Amino acid sequence: MDELGVNKNLPILRLNRASTGISQFDMMLEGGYKNPALVAFIGPGGNEKLAFAFHFVSAGIQAGEKVLYITTDRTPEELEKLASEMGISIRSDLVKYLDCYSATISAPNPHVPNIVQISGPGALNELSLSINEAVEQMKGKRIRVVFHSFSTLSVHSQPDSLLKFLSLVDGRLKNANATTFLMVDEGMHDDKFLTQIRHSADQEFRIKISEGSKSVASPEFPIEVPIRVGPLGVEVD
Repeated sequence: MDELGVNKNLPILRLNRASTGISQFDMMLEGGYKNPALVAFIGPGGNEKLAFAFHFVSAGIQAGEKVLYITTDRTPEELEKLASEMGISIRSDLVKYLDCYSATISAPNPHVPNIVQISGPGALNELSLSINEAVEQMKGKRIRVVFHSFSTLSVHSQPDSLLKFLSLVDGRLKNANATTFLMVDEGMHDDKFLTQIRHSADQEFRIKISEGSKSVASPEFPIEVPIRVGPLGVEVD
């Protein structure tokens, strides 16, 4: 079965997958998100995309994998607190933060090994170099990467420059055997930009909210999957 790229114990689950951290989604995706891959989560503002990101990080920690978390609108401490409030733990020495936010609010640099402060979300060259350095340090392990959020970067950079940055970084990350989780707030972008993001992504998931009900749509699923975010994070209704 190894030649087919499937798990010997659970043949329905493929080996070239990174667990979503949500058992129902892992089953539907034959083991999780593709690896290596760029996975785009697109939807309105809210905690839904964030909860999926936290599950993804937590699953990586449990598997002993390295996690690179690029944060643009929260401090690492705020993220860990938010995750805890959802019943998800992301606090671990396996998680390295590239913090593009704290410097913009003049927060002190903690000078700890797992947090690298970037001068701001518009500093794409600095961020790119820090990603390269982090990936080099993580070499030999499967890597999970979270962009939280890609949309915030777009506020500080021209669309063409940002898409070029994404293309270059995505190639490097795939070469390093990384699965990259891209959070995109659809209300912040025009249709052309979203189309280009979808074209770049290896997998696309869209959060839909209508009259209080929430669901996830994807070409990976035959139907929309109803969800809710509860005390245990994302739950499938």
